[in-house]
Amino acid sequence: MVQLSELLEALKEKEVFGPQDIEIRGISYNSKKVKRNSLFVAIPGFRTDGHRFINEALLKGARAVVMEKGVSLGEGVTGIRVPDTRKTLALLADRFYHHPSGKIRLIGITGTNGKTTTSYLIEAILTADKRGCGLLGTIAHKIGSKTVPAQITTPESLDLQSLLSQLVEKKIKYAVMEVTSHSLQLSRIENVHFSIAVFTNLSIDHLDFHQTVENYLEAKTKLFTRLAKRAFAVINIDDPKSNYLRKRIPCSILTYGIEKEADVRARRINLSLKGSSFKVKTKGGDLNIDLPLPGKHNIYNALAAIGVAFLLKIPPTAIKEGLERVENIPGRFERIDEGQDFWMIIDYAHTDNALENMLSTCRELTKGRIILVFGCGGDRDRSKRPLMGEVAAQYSDYTIITNDNPRSEEPLSIASSIEVGMKRGGGRYTIILDRKEAIRKAIEEAGSGDLVLVAGKGHETTQTIGTQVLSFDDREVAREILRQGAGEKVRK
Repeated sequence: MVQLSELLEALKEKEVFGPQDIEIRGISYNSKKVKRNSLFVAIPGFRTDGHRFINEALLKGARAVVMEKGVSLGEGVTGIRVPDTRKTLALLADRFYHHPSGKIRLIGITGTNGKTTTSYLIEAILTADKRGCGLLGTIAHKIGSKTVPAQITTPESLDLQSLLSQLVEKKIKYAVMEVTSHSLQLSRIENVHFSIAVFTNLSIDHLDFHQTVENYLEAKTKLFTRLAKRAFAVINIDDPKSNYLRKRIPCSILTYGIEKEADVRARRINLSLKGSSFKVKTKGGDLNIDLPLPGKHNIYNALAAIGVAFLLKIPPTAIKEGLERVENIPGRFERIDEGQDFWMIIDYAHTDNALENMLSTCRELTKGRIILVFGCGGDRDRSKRPLMGEVAAQYSDYTIITNDNPRSEEPLSIASSIEVGMKRGGGRYTIILDRKEAIRKAIEEAGSGDLVLVAGKGHETTQTIGTQVLSFDDREVAREILRQGAGEKVRK
């Protein structure tokens, strides 16, 4: 419990109506989760407005309400009016949980692609050096021995501060966290203090939300401009946007890359579908790495993790052990092997840049044909659909356009947008909207030495069609079809 007056000390701009000597047992931004003697924060959302649910929150026992609009609350209830309830929620949550991010070494990772893999690699290195590490990201949130499936990549500020508080309670000293552009724009990480921030890369994504690439970049930049002078930034110097970032960063910078001179640079690279080997050149000496994850993009992810490890003064032996221990990351270039005589890969790639990275890696490492299955999410950035179609046409021998998560959009309309790019690129393709049948068709089409890539959903275990959320896991569907022996593709 905490006094309302103490919580309100976190707010510079506020109008308070009613008593402040109230014991607050909890904070909520969801009226359904309100408990007695709690503080309710009414957030204007994209589909509904929290101000509409103030009465429900009061009926459930809220003693105080934070709001942007003037709403009659009734006797005995304290109203707090602020300019921005989203930002206010973050400030109150940080105060309520006693500033947990300042009590751990928090590593934030942002960029269009590579956040999840980089976070897992950093976690593996810290674990190899016997340093307890939490993980907050797209696939799951790990707090000690507890793993909770993630609903969104970067949680809402209240939930995030609660997770960070749990890390502190369990005396876990390090945490790695994926930081999305949405979370930066929507003030979810307000008053969250990062010891190290990592920039992986930037390509077109989320323009349905940010509208322009410039706005998208500016949102990402917020992670770095807020760093304290004693913090560190780890930057992919090969990415064209790195120069813009470096000019805005107020703290020390460590660079990594392959093409340009960098503090951490990969040389003597050997790639295969089973992994990558390379030498890392640093000011502190060289390091030979045999990474079980294939693809040049994963070398970049490993270099980012190595950069973080050096800043944390982790010995080279633990860096090498940690990286070489990670055999796969759920839904990231994940191999599906049921004894078939062709390669089958499941990957989360859902932007044109990520898809190009996947396909170019496959093209470089595969002598056979590349058969691609993918779609695009509904109610999301429409501009990338023809671009992804064009990339598919350029790199794959045969593409099956299918459903991703169409949500409220008409599936055939999404497929038609992808088709524009396919036709522009002159690719061979077909449309099979049923994703399971699309995967089946790809498997039936594959011959010895070919590679089937199913892209877009990766680790996801559901598919949203209209208002229905259906169980669907690309990996399990592929295994089921392969076990059934589609055609004669499975070895006898």
